[in-house]
Amino acid sequence: MAQSGFHSVSEVQRALRFQPPDLVDLLLEIRSIVVRVNPAATERLHSRGLTFYDANKGGTITGGICFAYIQDDCVRLRFGRGAFLEDPTSLLSGDQLYMRYLDIKSFDDAPWTEIEALIQESANLDNSLANPRCT
Repeated sequence: MAQSGFHSVSEVQRALRFQPPDLVDLLLEIRSIVVRVNPAATERLHSRGLTFYDANKGGTITGGICFAYIQDDCVRLRFGRGAFLEDPTSLLSGDQLYMRYLDIKSFDDAPWTEIEALIQESANLDNSLANPRCT
């Protein structure tokens, strides 16, 4: 892993080589957004996706920014503390206590501006507000 906390693009592409190319492109765009909004983030690479978190705030849950992984026909973008995010256009789904998600099916139809705003807000989320049991 690179010192910045992100893998090289070639490492990411190699790990996702068995996934549909159009969905890999969606993952790479999400990754680019995370790099832009939080260049100090840490990235975990999986065979079906990526996890991003701020190691200064904790691990993948307490420091979580987002999880992006390939499902059958889409990329699911999950926010571990999505219930605390502003979602004025109601993009997020889910009925778990904190977790919310958005399914992205195509590059052209994705609401990239809103996705970037959600990722930015998640990256800036104050952990003390998002973990009421830990206060």
